[in-house]
Amino acid sequence: NQSSPTMITSSSFGTHEGKEVTQYTLKNNKGTVIKILNYGGIITNILVPDKNGKNGDICLGFDDMKGYATNGPYFGALIGRYANRIANGRFTIDGKTYQLDINNGPNALHGGKVGFDKRLWDSKVVGDVLELTYVSADGEENYPGEVKVTVRYQLTEDNELVIRYSATTSAKTVINLTNHAYFNLAGQGSGTIFDHNVTINADKYTPVDSTSIPTGDISDVQGTAWDLRTKTNIGEVIHSVPGGVGYDHNYCFGKTGWQKYMARVEHPSSGRFLEMYSTEPGVQFYTSFYLNETGKGGAAYEKFGAFCLEAQHYPDSPNKPNFPTTLLAPSETYLQTTTYKFGVM
Repeated sequence: NQSSPTMITSSSFGTHEGKEVTQYTLKNNKGTVIKILNYGGIITNILVPDKNGKNGDICLGFDDMKGYATNGPYFGALIGRYANRIANGRFTIDGKTYQLDINNGPNALHGGKVGFDKRLWDSKVVGDVLELTYVSADGEENYPGEVKVTVRYQLTEDNELVIRYSATTSAKTVINLTNHAYFNLAGQGSGTIFDHNVTINADKYTPVDSTSIPTGDISDVQGTAWDLRTKTNIGEVIHSVPGGVGYDHNYCFGKTGWQKYMARVEHPSSGRFLEMYSTEPGVQFYTSFYLNETGKGGAAYEKFGAFCLEAQHYPDSPNKPNFPTTLLAPSETYLQTTTYKFGVM
C-alpha cells in the first residue's frame, strides 16, 4: 500500500513591483495543507487536523499581497541575510567594518530594510519539494559578498514540514537564516496562547540587555523563568518573565550541524501539538508581545496571540567571539535543516 507523495500545485497570489507572485500548495495524504509564496518564501497557511479531524489554520498571516508587501511582524517569512539582531548594526570582518541599516531601536534586525523576506525568489517544484533560490548581490543591505541561497520546503507523510537551507558566498560574510512563522495551535486569530503548554529542551539561554542584544553570557535556565525543560503552561509563566514583554529570547543547544530536538508546544483542547527539530545551535522563542495586526479573514491578532520558534545562530554573534560563528567563507557552504512536526495527542 504505497502512500502517494505530497502533491504541489500553484496559483497566482497577485503581484509585487509588477511581477507575479505565486502561491504553492503542498498537500499530503494526512489532510495537511501548507501554502507558501515565492515572495519572501512566506508560509501563508498551515492547515492541520485537530483531535476530531477538523482542519484549522494554525499559521498567522494576511489574505493578500497588500499585507505581505509591508509585513511588519515578518509573518511566515524567510529571514536573511542575518536573522535577529546585530548590535548598532555594525560588525567587522578582517579589520573592515560594515555598517548596516538601523531598523530596530539602535540595532539592525532581520537583514535590513529589504531583507530576504521582501524579495521575489526564483521557484520550482522538484517532485515533492518546493525549491526557492535567491542571489543576494554583493553589498546588498551593506553586507559583503554575493550570496546564493537555496531553501527547500518539503511536507512529508509524517506531517513534518522540513526546511533545508544552503548558501555560498563570493567573499567572507556573516549569515543567519530562519523562518519567522507565527503559530497558534487553536487556530490563527483565536486569542492568546495562554492555554498552550510549552517544553524547550535547553539548559542554557543568552540573557539580553534593554535593547534585546545578548550580554555575551551563556546562562543556566535553572531557577529562572526561562526554564521550560518540563512542560509548562504559557499563561502561568509569561507574566513572570523579567522585562515585562514575555519571551523573546534565544535558547542554546550547543553545536551546529546535528539534528536536535528543541521544543514541543501542545494545545490541550484541540489536541494539536507541534515539535521542532533543528541543526542550528539556537532557537528564538517569541511570544508575540508586539503583535497588533488585522490578519486573515479580518482576524484581530493581538499581544500574546501567537508563538514563534525561530531556528538560528545566536543574536549579535558577529560581535560575540564566544558564540558559535556566523562567518561564511567562499570555500564553505552554509547548511541548515529545521523540521516542524505537527500532530494530535
